[in-house]
Amino acid sequence: MEVANELKRLTNDAYTIGLYDDEEERRIIENSIKITAKKQGIKQGVNNEKNSIAKNLLKDGLSIPKVCKYTGLSENQVARLV
Repeated sequence: MEVANELKRLTNDAYTIGLYDDEEERRIIENSIKITAKKQGIKQGVNNEKNSIAKNLLKDGLSIPKVCKYTGLSENQVARLV
């Protein structure tokens, strides 16, 4: 009963209601989504660049283990580029 009364008091309190701002919550969520998308884009760009470098190294005749060493890619990743 005490919890219910406290909840009722808080939902009727103008100060408590003002603590939650829909617009601020929306901005926080949008910002979080933008940051996540940016990080994913950067990660994808790095992976694309590694693949491009690996392809060029393979064209120049480097062995798969050396390409792995220089690019940080796994042998499976490099083998798929061949």
